[in-house]
Amino acid sequence: MRPYMLTHLTLINFALADHLALDIEAGFHVLTGETGAGKSLLLDALSVCLGERTDSHMVRYGTDKADVTAIFSYAEDSAEAQWLATHELADESGEIHLRRVIFATGRSKAWINGRPSSLAELKDLGRLLVQLYSQHSQQQLLEPPYPKQWLDRYSNFAEPAQAVRDAYSTWQKAIRQHEHALHAQATRLQRIATLELQLEELEDTLQYNYAEIEQEFDRLSHHEHIMQDCAYGLNVLDEAEQNLTQELASVVRRFESHVGRSEQLSNIYTALVNAQSELEDATANLRQFIDRQSFDPERMEQLNQQLEIFHRLARKYRTQPDELHTEYATWQQELEQLQQLDDPETLAEQVKQTEQEFLALAEQLDQQRRDAAGPLAKLLTEQVKPLALPEAYFEFKFEPLEQPTAEGLSFIQLLFTANKGIPAQPLARVASGGELSRIALVMQVMNAEKTDAEVLVFDEIDVGISGGTAEIVGRLLSDLAQHVQILCITHQAQVAAQSDHHLLVQKQQSDPASSTIFALNEEQRIQELARMTGGVEINDTTLQHAKQLRQLKFQHTKIEKS
Repeated sequence: MRPYMLTHLTLINFALADHLALDIEAGFHVLTGETGAGKSLLLDALSVCLGERTDSHMVRYGTDKADVTAIFSYAEDSAEAQWLATHELADESGEIHLRRVIFATGRSKAWINGRPSSLAELKDLGRLLVQLYSQHSQQQLLEPPYPKQWLDRYSNFAEPAQAVRDAYSTWQKAIRQHEHALHAQATRLQRIATLELQLEELEDTLQYNYAEIEQEFDRLSHHEHIMQDCAYGLNVLDEAEQNLTQELASVVRRFESHVGRSEQLSNIYTALVNAQSELEDATANLRQFIDRQSFDPERMEQLNQQLEIFHRLARKYRTQPDELHTEYATWQQELEQLQQLDDPETLAEQVKQTEQEFLALAEQLDQQRRDAAGPLAKLLTEQVKPLALPEAYFEFKFEPLEQPTAEGLSFIQLLFTANKGIPAQPLARVASGGELSRIALVMQVMNAEKTDAEVLVFDEIDVGISGGTAEIVGRLLSDLAQHVQILCITHQAQVAAQSDHHLLVQKQQSDPASSTIFALNEEQRIQELARMTGGVEINDTTLQHAKQLRQLKFQHTKIEKS
């Protein structure tokens, strides 16, 4: 078993599942079943555990909540291991347990390794564990940024691309600072004078702590009441004829003679001794407090004046008295920034320097992209040709931008032609729906080879292909499963036949209806492949075809091993 994979899924009252527990092995898994059987059940449950949105429809009819748990194993040096350590969520099992409970009201709760977690944390960890590709992913190909994003991901340009974005941000910030300095020149001196007056007005007052002054004034205001209550307390504790200290000491002496006769009495005696010690300490502290107290009318008047100053300044500057320290610090920081604006030329130099640094990084990244684009387009062409596109040709086109952006210096397009002798044009303009689905499939598989996630989920990405093309797609996924774990929903028998494990989804018309998922043995796989190729009626011809599909899998595996 690989040290990093999805190992188990448990679904309780989730959608059509009553109680479903599924152990999942390494390799290439396919999920098949008749239309409406609930093939997306497992993937929906997995998505829920990875922090996707939920609603009350996911709760099985007639129940008050759904409960889904996904368990992953992981390597000690993996990104997810580091994430768990950073968030103090690793446990002794060496596994990752993701749990989500969805209530019929629409609310949900989440846990990671038994600890309550936010959906943001689930999503953050989920991106390290699982990568999902859906049948709608081909629409990404039509989005302008996608070719650049795909090129960067496949070529491992994430770090230099981020460095360019950071450098661009620094450059733009320098521009804003310079513009602000020029704009502030006219009113700068007036603002500095205002800030200096405000700081000077607060400086003496802020030598005192408002909260401490307020507390001391409150204590002096209630001095007489405090002393009455303290005297009463001291009398009850230690000075009355029958005081608590003497009474407790008497109880302790009585219990002392019985400590060896009962463990429970011994514990009670210990607790009483501790209480006696605490009571004596409290009495001593109270007596000390009383001795040190004195009422000072002059001090009270002084505190009252200081409080009045705090309140007057707070009203003047429209804040709270205890927020004046914060206002002072803000003004001080603004003053320092204004004093640094004496020479806008210095900031102009910073603009020039940061622009040069950005352009150097951007030009380097642009050249890296251009160098990688040719071989990658050639590799994409070779991968797509077997999918009934023998004359397919791809190339990347770089168009310099009028103004550089955080993404670089060039607008990158992916050009395509499916016909010999016809120049390549932008993919979105010339590719048919069937061509787009096959191209998207290959690009997703190529991307999957570079992903950090160790579990890849393909949701009906083989829509629009059949026959020999589907068989080649199955081989692509089978080869990819040598490195990662794959879960794939498919309607294509040629794809299903190439899998290592075949999971069948069936709906049972109970009351209410329910779906179940179970692993097929080899004989059952032949039957299901025959159903997928021949429909409702299974005969010798469809069975023979199903066996031939499985033989192709075994032959491909043997070739790979040799």
